[in-house]
Amino acid sequence: MIVRTNRYAALSGATILVAGIMFAAPALAQSGELSPQAQALDTNSNGVVERAEALGPAAANFDTIDLDKSDTLDGDELRHFFAGGPRPEPKATAASAPAEPLAGPAVAMDANSNGLIEREEAQGPAATNFDTIDLDKNGTLDGSELRFFFRGGERPGGPAQTADKKPDAGAKPGGAAEGGPPPARVVLDEVIEERIGQTTPVVGRIVARQSGPIAARIGGAVVDMSVDVGDRVATGDVLAQIDRERMQLERDRYSAIVSQQRANLTAERADLEQTQNELNRLEGIRKSAAFSQARFEDAVQAVASQTGTVAETRALLAQAQAQLKRADRDLTDTEILAPYPGVISETHTEVGAYLSVGNPVVTIINDLDLEIEADVPTARIAGLADGDAVSIRVSAGKTIPATLRAVVPSENPRTRTRPVRFTPDFTGLNMALADNQSVTVLIPVGGSRDAVTVAKDAVTQRNGQSMVFVSNNGRAQPRPVTTSEATGGRLVVLSGLKAGDMVVVRGNERLRPGQRLLDVNAGNATANGSGGG
Repeated sequence: MIVRTNRYAALSGATILVAGIMFAAPALAQSGELSPQAQALDTNSNGVVERAEALGPAAANFDTIDLDKSDTLDGDELRHFFAGGPRPEPKATAASAPAEPLAGPAVAMDANSNGLIEREEAQGPAATNFDTIDLDKNGTLDGSELRFFFRGGERPGGPAQTADKKPDAGAKPGGAAEGGPPPARVVLDEVIEERIGQTTPVVGRIVARQSGPIAARIGGAVVDMSVDVGDRVATGDVLAQIDRERMQLERDRYSAIVSQQRANLTAERADLEQTQNELNRLEGIRKSAAFSQARFEDAVQAVASQTGTVAETRALLAQAQAQLKRADRDLTDTEILAPYPGVISETHTEVGAYLSVGNPVVTIINDLDLEIEADVPTARIAGLADGDAVSIRVSAGKTIPATLRAVVPSENPRTRTRPVRFTPDFTGLNMALADNQSVTVLIPVGGSRDAVTVAKDAVTQRNGQSMVFVSNNGRAQPRPVTTSEATGGRLVVLSGLKAGDMVVVRGNERLRPGQRLLDVNAGNATANGSGGG
């Protein structure tokens, strides 16, 4: 949309400065020089207003004002736009490169044999992209312009116009010293040849591998709820607190019993030692006249009895220690903890409620560990095996890869389908997912074939034609393409590209033919384009 300012409207700030160009002195007419008002925009004093220097209406209408498409505005172009009058004549160049003659199919389109393709003579992609190919905007297409659009290479007139121009002393590499605007920051992706197959869509759903109610392990009154629906929790976070006073008293009671049994065991061991000493003494006088067989037998019986008492006391101590450990466990379980990370989807109790063992407290969905489940027709199961690669269409235009993990041996007698689990790769998806969210699983059917594919983001629509920008020697070359079905995040290419071509997948919305490219992923001054034959 062209933004025109009212010539007589009140302007402010930079807008007044630019609009003042139309009042330039007559002496400047058709000279190319900037008016005094426009010179204020020329911050680098090179005699023209560059895109980065333009303000107000000059910035909003830059491409319209820039009649010679030099990416700069001179005085004639500014006066023509703001003050009207005759269109500035094209600037003569001492070293202009001659136009290439028409070649190939272009000769057949030249109905009047004047060496140029006029608009009414253009056909096919040349007609569809006429305004883009017509770099000098003279309403005709010559061989140089056609060659540049369809095969790339040097921009027509570029080298000749800059052959005798010395770079500024302070020019930066890769910038104005090379002519034209700075390179466009883009992301490149390679056109590849890969094996693809026919697929059939099956409706599936996202399922959390961990989800369900978290139950109370002990009975008691709820004294605190630490979470609510929608809260995200990590493993070990406290979900609720059960009254621990009773559990603490129980624990103290068992601790006292343990102490008691330890004391009993000590006393019983002392008695055993005493009876054992008595038996030893009697054995020592067994051959003397003072030896009594009855006392000896009583001593033997006493040792055996006391040994049993010590064993019993030791068992009671072990029992008391086990009860103490259970009391410690019950005391710990008064804090109900999250067994895995996730989001609270439901709460089942409130503060003041009494819980019995096994009562649900909250329900957690682990949205960080997700799978895809689809009910696949039994007729398609035979062609599937563990590890098979499939594509999952999560939403419009977003497809992710996945691998088949398991075919569940359970068939639905009504639908004649079996549940199949897939492990998806959500890397780079950047969207919120939910349990039971609907997806489409593209199940492979039939044979496979080799095909050339291009990333979906590389294809744009211009004047009803599918187009891509190919990196050709570091410059953007528009290329019409024909595509067919999608396979994952890519499209099958029928014509216009070959494997190995490097295409722009990010930053292609405002590219111009011949514009230099900077692949931000590669970090090079210019893109390493291998395509563009």
